[in-house]
Amino acid sequence: MQSKPDIPLSRFRQFRTPDLDEARALVARNFCGHRLERQAREDAFDACQHRAGGNGLFYNYIRYGADVEIEPGELGSFYLIQVPIRGQALIRNGRIEVETGSAAASVLNPDRHTRMRWLSGCEQVLLQIDRNRLTAVAETLTGTALQAPVRFDPQIDRARPEMQRWLALFRRAVSAVDHGALLDPEQALSRALVEDELIAGFLRAQPSSIAPLLERPETGPLSPHVRRARDFMQEHLAEPLTLSQIAAAAGTSPRNLQLGFSQLLEMTPLAYLRVLRLNYARYLLCESPPQVTIASIAGAAGFSHLGRFSAQYAARFGEGPSQTRKQRYLI
Repeated sequence: MQSKPDIPLSRFRQFRTPDLDEARALVARNFCGHRLERQAREDAFDACQHRAGGNGLFYNYIRYGADVEIEPGELGSFYLIQVPIRGQALIRNGRIEVETGSAAASVLNPDRHTRMRWLSGCEQVLLQIDRNRLTAVAETLTGTALQAPVRFDPQIDRARPEMQRWLALFRRAVSAVDHGALLDPEQALSRALVEDELIAGFLRAQPSSIAPLLERPETGPLSPHVRRARDFMQEHLAEPLTLSQIAAAAGTSPRNLQLGFSQLLEMTPLAYLRVLRLNYARYLLCESPPQVTIASIAGAAGFSHLGRFSAQYAARFGEGPSQTRKQRYLI
């Protein structure tokens, strides 16, 4: 039987089978070992997978037909974004339970136990992203060597404007692959750019453990010397920087740097540096082991006086460092 024309990635069928054991083995070959069980014997089991991609990023379409429970445990080496195009699924990743469908999608963190139930009629388009590749893009975006794996909120709110824009980008990428674009070896550069844009866009759109590092004051393009100053500050957050040092690294005078920041960001370079440091401290408070003290975190973020750090932190985030510590981002 031919695939329906509206089913994504139809040119890239991996398999179609009514046999549950065969489906389990074939899906495991592309993802990881897992438990797959039918929940209702009267349902017609009709498993199908389409798959295309490479270089650590794969586009997938999967359905099972029947009501099934899937338990892969920890995915380990990859993140998995799951967007239902028909039907519903119940997802548990770590401590978070998500009901997905027309209003919500899901993302599975690789270091959290996963159990899912795809209800009868559920069909999903999935984006599988290698863990190391996502980490590399995240570190480029933040300018920071991450202390821990990126952990996303497993529930994707499809109504959020940021996520609607990302989902539109994802649909265009799937459509391009479906029509033979992006996978041609001659389009390797375009493909890499699209894939990095997909990963970076998702990192910006979906709440995660690195959200504090992505909260920067700029809303538009920066001039070269302001951008160089920002990058220098990001790379030296723990050091006692002066305006003259920052200006020298940016290749301009302190006065010109002040004017550039004032015009583009409506703040001074040192005020911008304080924002970067406070955002980094918030990230460390959420990600560092409990034995790491708040004083140590303040020092790592460039604050030499704990009292002033606490006051500035509370003024920016509406809570003290110890309160953030108690509400650590746990999934």
